[in-house]
Amino acid sequence: MAQPSSSQYVSIDPTLKKLAQPLNASDSGLVAEIANALSLLLDGKLSETQAAAVLSLLHHREKDKDIVVILECIRLLAPTQAKVDTDALNRVISDRNLARAKYQGGLCDISGTGGNATAVISVAAMASIVASAKLFIAQHGYLSATYPVSSANPEDIISNIKPNAPLLAKVTANHVPEIYKQSNYSLLPERNFLPRMQHANRIRLGLGIRTIFDLTSTLLHPLNASCGLEARVVGVANPVLGPVLAQALRDMGVRKALVVCGNDSMDIIAPEGSTSCWMLTNPSVEATSPGIQHFRLQPRDFGLSENPLASIQAKGSSEQEACVLSQLLHNQLSVDDPVLQCVLMHVAALFVTSGVCDALREDGVVETGPGGGRWKEGARLARSCIMGGEALKCFETFAYVTSQLE
Repeated sequence: MAQPSSSQYVSIDPTLKKLAQPLNASDSGLVAEIANALSLLLDGKLSETQAAAVLSLLHHREKDKDIVVILECIRLLAPTQAKVDTDALNRVISDRNLARAKYQGGLCDISGTGGNATAVISVAAMASIVASAKLFIAQHGYLSATYPVSSANPEDIISNIKPNAPLLAKVTANHVPEIYKQSNYSLLPERNFLPRMQHANRIRLGLGIRTIFDLTSTLLHPLNASCGLEARVVGVANPVLGPVLAQALRDMGVRKALVVCGNDSMDIIAPEGSTSCWMLTNPSVEATSPGIQHFRLQPRDFGLSENPLASIQAKGSSEQEACVLSQLLHNQLSVDDPVLQCVLMHVAALFVTSGVCDALREDGVVETGPGGGRWKEGARLARSCIMGGEALKCFETFAYVTSQLE
């Protein structure tokens, strides 16, 4: 794609100078300036030098963690996403009626904020497919610019599934309602819903550091603004951002959310040790801040064993990652396989957050864990989705539906 000539670039020198100096707390216009600068970046109207400078300075000044800045950027950028026919999609969701227990049958998502410094499997991508056996999943296919292994891109992994991979190029805003008429699952490629990110992604890949787009890209879910999301699980690599993201999700209207940060700054639930969690909760529940409950999770809370982090390391290529995903869906991993156990924990987290685990078991046993969640029931339900073939069937349905789209 042709780049603008130097005369077409817009200068943001005043904003960069402010960010380079000690910040003035009374400068109420700085937030708007930052949002405007990022909007110009996404339009390809900043030189690469100024684009890199603004992202680096925001990171250095920790403005990429400022909830006011994050929400203002989202407010400015959300209207530019591809629009889905809200009425048509809501009719499809209502007609298919996946509601169960306290899950109301709405759209759900599980994702990280990028920036995971450890090369592990694409947990969210795998868990989202398994979870679609019980939930409507709208999986956000965004780019993680600081992930150490390029194979982490969910779009590349899913596109390499054999023998019949979904045709992701056809997953556009116009086709979303049609997809959900038959499928519980859809991956929503960022390039199809927010193509403006290509300008930022080029800079992000060159910088190799976490930037504000690791947060805004995750929170800017393609369907949140138009249709809303019922439940989300979001992983963050910095525990300082845990309550910040929980608050942001609440302010954006997400009804149920769980933000997790594993040990060693991982944006996944840790396979060993404990994971910090922040869950949106009712005001009547004791919480560290209004509506946000903090607790910790360990593998044993899911009825699973601990495994070293190295046991779930990435395989090195999208083709190899796709092979592991295929083995998972075909129930070809042993019951104690670390990859399977890690995926089960993440599926369980989304099941608990959505409320689908809150149905009474036939034996009447109601066992709860940290935060009042039924984590073991979530893992049991997740395992049954794999063993019974429901997860595989959901993925095959998605692949078939995309092959039929015009």
